[in-house]
Parts: sequence; C-alpha cells; structure tokens
Amino acid sequence: MDDAAEEKYSQKEDKCEEEVMILTDNLKEAETHAEFAERLVVKLEKTIDDLEDKVKCSKEEHLCTPRMRDQTLLDLSEM
Repeated sequence: MDDAAEEKYSQKEDKCEEEVMILTDNLKEAETHAEFAERLVVKLEKTIDDLEDKVKCSKEEHLCTPRMRDQTLLDLSEM
C-alpha cells in the first residue's frame, strides 16, 4: 500500500471514528430525553389516577347530598 492510499485510509478512519462519537453522543442525549419522558408519563398517570379518584368521590358526595338533605329536613320536622 502506498503512502497516498494509507493517508486516504487514515483520513477515512478518522472520519468514521468522529461520526461514531457524534452518533454515540446523540444516542446518549436521546436516552436522556427518553428517561425524562418516561418519568413524566409516570407522573402524569399518577395525576390522572388522583383526579379520577377525586371525580369519583365528588360524584358519590353529589349522590349523597339529596339523601342527607332529606334526612336533615326530616330530623328538623320531628323537632
């Protein structure tokens, strides 16, 4: 192999190594974003669950209100 071919091969190898480093950095950054997104999804799912529980409790309270009102009126009328 002559010097010119070796130099060309060496430059190509350097370019490939640089590209591998760039792609590795991009992969690490993408993994960091993915981990952040996964944590955010878990947090949002918990928030949704909490809100669904609050809605359920509010509905149950709303259904009980007329009964409580009627019982209170009955109790007052018996006084």
